[in-house]
Amino acid sequence: MTHTRFHSRIRMAMGALCAMTMVLATVACSFNPQPEHPTASTSKTPTGPITLVASLNQWGSLAAAIGGDDVKVTSILSSTTVDAHDFEPTAQDVKALHNADVVLVNGAGYDTWASKNMASSTTCISVSDIVGAMDGDNPHLWFSRDARFAIASELADTFSRLRPGEKKTFSKNLKAWQTCEDTLERHIHEFSKAHPDTTYAATEDVAYYLMSDMGFEDRTPQGYTQAMMNDAEPTAADMRDFKALLADDGVDLFINGAQTATELTDGLVKDARNAKIPVQTVTEQMPSNYKTLTDWIEVLFTQITEKVDPSFVPSAEDDESASSESPSPQASTDTSSPADAD
Repeated sequence: MTHTRFHSRIRMAMGALCAMTMVLATVACSFNPQPEHPTASTSKTPTGPITLVASLNQWGSLAAAIGGDDVKVTSILSSTTVDAHDFEPTAQDVKALHNADVVLVNGAGYDTWASKNMASSTTCISVSDIVGAMDGDNPHLWFSRDARFAIASELADTFSRLRPGEKKTFSKNLKAWQTCEDTLERHIHEFSKAHPDTTYAATEDVAYYLMSDMGFEDRTPQGYTQAMMNDAEPTAADMRDFKALLADDGVDLFINGAQTATELTDGLVKDARNAKIPVQTVTEQMPSNYKTLTDWIEVLFTQITEKVDPSFVPSAEDDESASSESPSPQASTDTSSPADAD
């Protein structure tokens, strides 16, 4: 299935979600549906903050924004130099997953190590399951606006069910987060409207959803893309096609996936620079100098627009009010080394 078809499928699914009122219950990572209102244990009454363990720090930061002080968030993977596909959790990570009230995973084959190491009784929120992504689809769902909105709402609903007395707080946090996201969405819409024919190519499809939201056309040679999706080595013909595209100044921007760098991709980055094509490096995990997923994406958006059109300035309408309502998440994450831009 192509990226374009899947992105359209996400948007169709999200349209249906918005038209329904609290129909989705938290879905188990095994893809077995959970009851919407599981029977609470009569042996003890839940007290204190909800403990949530996120497989990835970008999703953990979103959970912290919605949960605030009422949710203790721990993010397992936050290193911008580690490939999530090859990550092996430590004994401490496994213990945290097993003891959590809620586990938040990306899914789509990206972090199976997390869903395999959680207790069967744990409430699990799987991003891919909620938005309809499957193994083989592009798993970098945090860069999709539709996926972020779906998970933010799901988190607020889940937290409200586990701590009904704090429902108003979770709703307030969700609204504040949505205000910040709406500002980002307005900026993205303004750019895409003003730049209808922008193009890019990429060493890896990490930023596909963001680039699609910004209105960029992906011109990465199909053979190369297919090889990357299948974890295969590009053929000599694939590499010739890519190098020819760059030599012909065939794109407005080149995206470099930092966590999947190889000698071949390093050569393509060099070719892009030689052709005077601006290069944007994007990591998969959120660098440690960002507190929220929205902040990180806003910075990436700004870096990209400055490289493609330095004269573009998004409107400032409502930005001040959005900043004043921004939540102050308290996420517990590992440190990492940021490497966003070239």
